[in-house]
Amino acid sequence: MTSLSFRDPAAARAGGYVLALATLLIAVGLLFHPVPAGGFEERPSVLQNTPWWGPIHVAIAAGFVLCILGTLLMLVAGGSLTRAWTLALAWGAMTVGMVFFTGVALINGWVMHFLVGRGAPATDPVLYDAFNRLLIGYGWLGNPLFLVGVTTLALSEVWRPWLGLPRWIAWLGAATSVLSWGRGIGSATGLYFLEPLIFANIPAFLWLGYTGWFIARAARDQSVGGAWV
Repeated sequence: MTSLSFRDPAAARAGGYVLALATLLIAVGLLFHPVPAGGFEERPSVLQNTPWWGPIHVAIAAGFVLCILGTLLMLVAGGSLTRAWTLALAWGAMTVGMVFFTGVALINGWVMHFLVGRGAPATDPVLYDAFNRLLIGYGWLGNPLFLVGVTTLALSEVWRPWLGLPRWIAWLGAATSVLSWGRGIGSATGLYFLEPLIFANIPAFLWLGYTGWFIARAARDQSVGGAWV
């Protein structure tokens, strides 16, 4: 097992626990998410037929916010977590990417379902389309950057193990993080058969949560007597 050290073990411990909780919230939300309906735009028919659309995206949004906190704490923790520039880039990309990607979940959770419930696609299509374009913009700014981060983190563990994860877990993270690009690529290029790969995000996020938990345990062991300090 690789020995981890941290500039700030308390930050690493807190960040790991936060990431574990965050990714559970996101995974639960994604588990009930409908398959995208061809493209990035949110179709009124999909929202109308998904009464839990709001709660799904509220859970995802909460998880995204916690992801920002968790990855930021990992940057603060430093040490082994940022010993290579690629690792520092990975944590930073996830932090900044989630700042923008949270906007997608927020708009979906608090705005789009509200507008569809009040008939906005028919009575005020310009307003509905404007929010659709806004969430797509947030998605373009946030999702690729986040995926760069989590994919870099996972591939780094496969290529040159620095965490000491079991090899099958390392490979699982690498495979699912790469597959998670499929939904965006499919929606952007018209290869809509790739869109169900949105569900590859579930194991990818759970892998990130496990990584956070693993780091938190290592940081606890590094703390003096494992105390809550």
